[in-house]
Amino acid sequence: MSQEFYETDRSRGFVRGYSFEIMRGFGPVSTALWAMNTGRLPWGADHHRAYGDLFNRTAGILAICEDLPDPANTVRLDPVSLTRTASPARRSRTSSARTARRCSRTPWPARRRCWRRLAPGNTMVESPLALAGWHLMGTARMGTDPRTSVVNEWGRCHDVRNLFIIDGSIFVTAAGVNPTNTIQALASTSAT
Repeated sequence: MSQEFYETDRSRGFVRGYSFEIMRGFGPVSTALWAMNTGRLPWGADHHRAYGDLFNRTAGILAICEDLPDPANTVRLDPVSLTRTASPARRSRTSSARTARRCSRTPWPARRRCWRRLAPGNTMVESPLALAGWHLMGTARMGTDPRTSVVNEWGRCHDVRNLFIIDGSIFVTAAGVNPTNTIQALASTSAT
């Protein structure tokens, strides 16, 4: 993992940055599914050769972009709609922030230069990566003001005195790194 481009560089047109991560290829079934879904695995006489060219011969350079918070993104209980269990349905509003969209387009030139030095030949760009995931964060954000946050700096809910939330929902931003270690550290700290 490289965080060479993680700090803000205003010449890129957005604040914060992104991390680069080298990713190994997929397993046999995932390789086949990815190749079929992206049109890289034809049916017919060329099928086995095309699969052989991809399996154990694919790697990637991922750009993990920071997604800054957007106060317009919300998750609320719908006062009218109900779920099958007669609970209020959730209604969410999300949009990809302008910063995240600009960030996701920026890394390509640097990534292509790096990859061509490492493995000249067949390179391809897939953005966003269909088999990747997104870490959902910020739905119960941390802060000192109960009007703009759900929990305080220790993860304790402002409204429910003895309720602690210790997961990615309390993060105020989706950083350009995997949040799992931070979530584990928070959980470990709150358990003591």
